[in-house]
Amino acid sequence: MQLFPDEEFDYNSSAPEILFFMSGGSENEAIEYTNPGKLLILAAFEENNAYAAATEVKAYFDSIGQDCLLLDLFNEDDRRWMLMYFGVEKAQHRIKGKRMGLIGKVSDWLVASDISSETLASKFGIGLVRIGWDEAGDFKDFTPDTGFIGTYKTEEDFNIAEAGSVHKMLQYLVSKRQLDAITVDCFSLVRERSVTACLALSKLNDDGVAAGCEGDLASIAGMMIVKELTGIIPWMANIVKVGTNTAKFAHCTAPTSLLSGFNIRTHYETGLGTAIQGQYANDDVTIFRIDSTLEKAFLACGTIISRPQSENACRTQIEVKISENASGLLKNKPLGNHHLIIPGKQIERLKMFCRLKNIQIISD
Repeated sequence: MQLFPDEEFDYNSSAPEILFFMSGGSENEAIEYTNPGKLLILAAFEENNAYAAATEVKAYFDSIGQDCLLLDLFNEDDRRWMLMYFGVEKAQHRIKGKRMGLIGKVSDWLVASDISSETLASKFGIGLVRIGWDEAGDFKDFTPDTGFIGTYKTEEDFNIAEAGSVHKMLQYLVSKRQLDAITVDCFSLVRERSVTACLALSKLNDDGVAAGCEGDLASIAGMMIVKELTGIIPWMANIVKVGTNTAKFAHCTAPTSLLSGFNIRTHYETGLGTAIQGQYANDDVTIFRIDSTLEKAFLACGTIISRPQSENACRTQIEVKISENASGLLKNKPLGNHHLIIPGKQIERLKMFCRLKNIQIISD
């Protein structure tokens, strides 16, 4: 199409995603292309009664529950929406075939964050690869990269080399098992070997591999989605407190690429190993969380109003101003503990992705 010269179109008459209306009189033909559970774009223009025909078809589709959207091809806002739709569609297709690695198991306390391999495969086309710690090997057999040591070098007496060996081991597993993302049962590592994966996961995220902790499958699936939609790997964080129109978040694995500065501290819960205490760089953020059934998502925008350094929470901390409705949902209808903090206002693309994947949005 001349309006979208950079896009390629496949003319599919069996299950089209876009119906282009060229003239009136096409209504009966158009209503044959219902696609339950999927969004249909009805694209038209004012000439030849094309928009009139599309309006009639939209009314019919609305009456039978077919999700659809009517766009005017000569309206600038509608064309911008269409371009964003093309981008989200491409991201959706890129996610198919991705491989997610679970190192160890989902942490016992994450009772609302496990996802079956069948659900991941059917909803997103993501393959789940389970790797036991016995199969992963011993981190002490790996030599840390000098680049890792240089990134986290500190005057304090921390064993950065051990953290670097964990990073090298995880990096090796990503390569060996051809993984696109990993989530790590990190508490087993810290309890049994007194070493944390916090710096290793931060570095993997900085290097473009979505990496989460505690074996949280819901969070790592969300991180993979955000990466494909925005090019950004978000920060996975605990909810610390929810106020009337504020929420506090904290965690020890923040990617340094999202920070304006950071220090190395011990891991909060155990006082062992190493962790990131950073200052989140952006003020405007998007908060995202999908549930364990991949049927619901929390989505809200907010503004950081403080960056606390409390000794009673994980090391990197933010306090975010959000709407009262969003606060109420986080408090009364949470989808789980961990939420993804994304820099900037990314809500429209995430909304579109959820609509295309038939995920109900729980937000303001």
